[in-house]
Amino acid sequence: MVGDDDPDGLGSPEAYADFAADLVDRGFEAIKLHGWMPPYSAAPDRDLAACRAVRERVGPDIDLMLDAFHYYSRTEAKRLGEGLAELDYEWFEEPMDEHSMSSYEWLTAELEIPVIGPETVEGKMQTRAEWLKRNIADIGRVGVFDVGGITPAKKTTNLYEAFGVECEVHGCDLPNLHLLCSMPTPGRYFEYGLLHPKYDYESWAHPWLNSHPSPDADGMIHVPDEPGLGYDIDWSFVDAHRID
Repeated sequence: MVGDDDPDGLGSPEAYADFAADLVDRGFEAIKLHGWMPPYSAAPDRDLAACRAVRERVGPDIDLMLDAFHYYSRTEAKRLGEGLAELDYEWFEEPMDEHSMSSYEWLTAELEIPVIGPETVEGKMQTRAEWLKRNIADIGRVGVFDVGGITPAKKTTNLYEAFGVECEVHGCDLPNLHLLCSMPTPGRYFEYGLLHPKYDYESWAHPWLNSHPSPDADGMIHVPDEPGLGYDIDWSFVDAHRID
């Protein structure tokens, strides 16, 4: 979910609630929201209104999270995090610039809701080791493409295991699905990428593949058991889109 000003998109808290209800009807049991990102101005009260509308619509049994896109101040992030805790959200992700480790160290100590990170900051497993050392976040975060490949991603998940810290995987592709299921203490969620009611994920996500990970009737994603990562490449599509 990514906020906008489209009357038929995600332009209001009610639109977020409608989209969330549709996802629940499709079998999803967890939803992560994104608020209004740049070029829209920072507005924690607007994000919180959308989060409240979604919780009221889907009820208490759906897991909800917020990715606040790292551009709030400390006080704005604290106010938003306190509101999410009252709404029983699972976690609070990236409300501030991740280069400021001290800001996250402060926020994690201030809030009851778990803070998750880092997600996009540079430095591979070494940066995450520094966050662990300083207790900067409650839940770790790593994606294959965030840290430069499967090997550094595996090193990172092993690092979180060694410190007894939960870790969630960032990314909606096969390498991250395998990473998730290879973790000694697997995360709870696999990101699917349904970002907007007008975003046709099924037709856009991987046009060069014959298939991609899709949820079953119970909302579960299954790991392919073919050799390698399990990509089923549509070579006719590749051939048709070759360039000189």
